[in-house]
Amino acid sequence: MIIRKIYLLPYFCNPKILMDDKTQKERLEQELRFLKESFEAEVISKEEFEKGKDRIGKKLDEIVAHADEPNNASQQAAEKQDEQKQKSPEAAEEKESEKIKLKVIHDEPEEHLQVQPQKTEQKITEETAAEKPKPEYIEEKKGGRFFKYATILIILALIIYFSYSSFKGSEPQQKINAADFVAACNSNSDCNKEGRGGICVLPGTENAKCEFVEIQKTNVLVINDRKNCFNCDTQRVLGILENWFGNINANEIDYNTEIGMSIAERFSLNMLPAYIMDGNITKNPGFEKFKQAFTKKDDNRLLNDDAAGSSFYHKRTNIQNKLDLFVILGDEASTKAENNLKEFLNAFKEVKFEKHFADDALTKELNIKSFPTFLINNKVRFSGIHAAETIKENFCQLNKLPECENSLSKSLV
Repeated sequence: MIIRKIYLLPYFCNPKILMDDKTQKERLEQELRFLKESFEAEVISKEEFEKGKDRIGKKLDEIVAHADEPNNASQQAAEKQDEQKQKSPEAAEEKESEKIKLKVIHDEPEEHLQVQPQKTEQKITEETAAEKPKPEYIEEKKGGRFFKYATILIILALIIYFSYSSFKGSEPQQKINAADFVAACNSNSDCNKEGRGGICVLPGTENAKCEFVEIQKTNVLVINDRKNCFNCDTQRVLGILENWFGNINANEIDYNTEIGMSIAERFSLNMLPAYIMDGNITKNPGFEKFKQAFTKKDDNRLLNDDAAGSSFYHKRTNIQNKLDLFVILGDEASTKAENNLKEFLNAFKEVKFEKHFADDALTKELNIKSFPTFLINNKVRFSGIHAAETIKENFCQLNKLPECENSLSKSLV
């Protein structure tokens, strides 16, 4: 008789499908950078910046928490597999085999183990052979008991498996699925594509989706004076405009040309660089969100000086070796700027220096709202706290003095 061995192979599966969070994470980080640039350009308020920053931060935290969950699930599955191995049929088979061997030995009559002197060897052999159980009986008995115990183990394993599956499919699993949920879009900025304007429908919900419409390139006319302005670069602002409205077609005109001066006079430009958008910008899906950064001029839209980061007062008279500092009395940043400026002023004795406060007439005339701010030669401004060496380098861009060859401190004090 053939003894059949039955193996119980526990099967664990995890139906949870992990979503690829890499794209969503990059999208959120990009939105955070655009939000920060808009805040620095004073397009949005600090309250709007903080609110948007908190929202993006929460979603980034959810993505990080989601990335840790597969490891926990794998560890639980490994522990479960070890527990099933301990209960495997092979271990039960070995134990049952030992029991059967012991029982066969104990059940055998003692008289077959004793020597009978009065009988011949042939008679003893015949009687012993007649009374001993046949090997087939032992194998049949062993196989029957093993099948019985194996069947019980299979039933117990199935009960444990289905109980575990039901537990995983209950409320805890639902909570995990809820935590893994990421909406297709949360705002219009999530629906940007090259050459297409996107609108987020039902943002932040399971039914959220992006709807796209073909849009034309936005024409931007830039008036600039790179010859007389050392910090009039336009790449940063053009990048912001492209993030807001999609593809743009920028055309830069030098202010010192006849057409440049004519355009500056027509639009009453006070500072350069200036960014003039054509009337089609109002049809762009992103215009409503950023329209407060523009001023209407005829059929065009002019980007405000603060949002444009304009730094050159092209109408003001140039005064060589002139330096002005605009501060707020008692302001910590303004105090640090003055402390770093002392080394520069001690080195440049010929500099004509003046300090102005927030309520002074010149501060209001120049529409300065950020402090501390420097003004070189009555025309070019730059803001922030800078080391003495940086102040010297900016000043020497427009003034040629012997002191410009000297090196000053590169660290803030």
